[in-house]
Amino acid sequence: MRDWKALLLCPPTLLLLSSCGSWNPIKQVEVKTVQVERVIPTQQRPRPLKLSDITWYVVTDQNFDQFKKKYTKRNGEFLFYAFSVRDYETLSLNMAELQRYIGQQKQIIIYYEQAVEPKPKPEKGTNDKPKK
Repeated sequence: MRDWKALLLCPPTLLLLSSCGSWNPIKQVEVKTVQVERVIPTQQRPRPLKLSDITWYVVTDQNFDQFKKKYTKRNGEFLFYAFSVRDYETLSLNMAELQRYIGQQKQIIIYYEQAVEPKPKPEKGTNDKPKK
């Protein structure tokens, strides 16, 4: 009875001891680095600004009554917004700051558009080496 147990345990023991060495050898993994040309689509630029005209009134003590009549006739009711000379200067400086910011953003967009632009491939038969 002991002989048949030894016979049954012999194949699994041999298989474990050989560490599956009788199977096909493990294939070597090859690593290749391939440069892939990225294609990043650029978006269309937004349409230009189309601003509406506004009317500015300069009102002083001397022309206030005339302004009031003219304004009421044109707009119906006498309601308007006013700000001081200092606030007008601040508004002007803020608009200049917005112009500067938008101009810088345009330059950044142009830079990245040129960076992702596809590079022209050299033609076959041309010498790519720089001339001395």
